[in-house]
Amino acid sequence: MPGRPFVSGDTVDLCPVGEDDVDFLHDTVNDPAVWPTIGARTPVTEREEREWYEEQASADDGNVNFVVAVDGDPIGSLGVHGVDDRNGSAEVGIFLAEEYWGEGYGTEAGRLATTYAFDQHRRHRVVARVFEGNEASMRVWEKLGFELEGTHRDEMYVDGEYLDVHYYGVLESEWDW
Repeated sequence: MPGRPFVSGDTVDLCPVGEDDVDFLHDTVNDPAVWPTIGARTPVTEREEREWYEEQASADDGNVNFVVAVDGDPIGSLGVHGVDDRNGSAEVGIFLAEEYWGEGYGTEAGRLATTYAFDQHRRHRVVARVFEGNEASMRVWEKLGFELEGTHRDEMYVDGEYLDVHYYGVLESEWDW
């Protein structure tokens, strides 16, 4: 169960990743419905997930990871990564457990994370990458006012095929949530 929320929304909370969340994250990232949407190619072992948690818990690189929670239960994960202090940019990435898709949780989590990046980390620009075929994720970023900035053709090889990667972005001056 996630800890105390760090950022709260109407239905979604963003909670710091805790050791108790590792099993949920491990199970979710290895779900056959989820792993292709995040570009995973190999299964993540329990040991690897715990090592990731330990590295993230002690890292001082500007990256921030949250558990996305609804009513105190974990439903996914979110990160603000690729923090570039010189240029004022960061990337937001989200994954949710399949049973929570289509409920609006990804949109709210994306809104909270983008606002967090602008307000707490003084970002000027926030980006999100979406793999070809993930129409729901494209809709999330478009609903939030992100612009499709470009497409890298055949950039990722996932699940036996090359996929385009769509790059979305929003500037601080455009963010009105």
